[in-house]
Amino acid sequence: MRDIDLAAEIEILARLLASIASHFGLIHFTLMDVPKPRAAIAPALVHCTTLPRPFIESHDHVGLLRSVTFVPAHRRAGTPLQWSLDDILKCDDLSRTDFAQRMRALGINMGVVFTFAADMGRQTALLFFGNREPLGSKEELALTRIARRALRRHGELRDPPGHPMGSLSARETEVIRWTAEGKTSHEIGGILGLSDHTVNAYLANAIRKMDCVNRAQLVAKAIRLNIID
Repeated sequence: MRDIDLAAEIEILARLLASIASHFGLIHFTLMDVPKPRAAIAPALVHCTTLPRPFIESHDHVGLLRSVTFVPAHRRAGTPLQWSLDDILKCDDLSRTDFAQRMRALGINMGVVFTFAADMGRQTALLFFGNREPLGSKEELALTRIARRALRRHGELRDPPGHPMGSLSARETEVIRWTAEGKTSHEIGGILGLSDHTVNAYLANAIRKMDCVNRAQLVAKAIRLNIID
């Protein structure tokens, strides 16, 4: 029951973040775990997003956060980081050029990133993307306050006090089983009557509980431990 409630709460949070993005003249958002240095982005790290799924999946090879160079100093500071495609293209880096082309195809020319330090050495990032001038100081301050609340709330939903770690729910196991069959989140959602956001929430929970970094490792570990066939 708790996992169903969690998925529902994350869907509510996702709708709220989409509304907040629109209010600030931004067009997309992504709430995700920050990957470890040199780790590739996996769609399973994304808890909720309005970016097209193929766009997220295409960054398995180039690395979404590394493409924008969200430097470690920013992660420690915990302050917002604004970026623009013009700044990214000033650097002679093919991965950044590729990132810029992908962003432009979505009508995106800038963005802002917020990070939040969670427990177990984990960090969560909230990314907003838009096609507008940089946020003014008042806008940035207002969005920072909102982002901190959203990230804090997401952390509370994921790790409520006293919640036992490591045990998979029946629904999480079912989603892992379909993932092992090669199904995408969209396909699994269609089979189980769930939204993409809900499926991703189950997978993200399972990845955290199993101490994995992506879907492939999660599936391999679940098979090795005889959690799924």
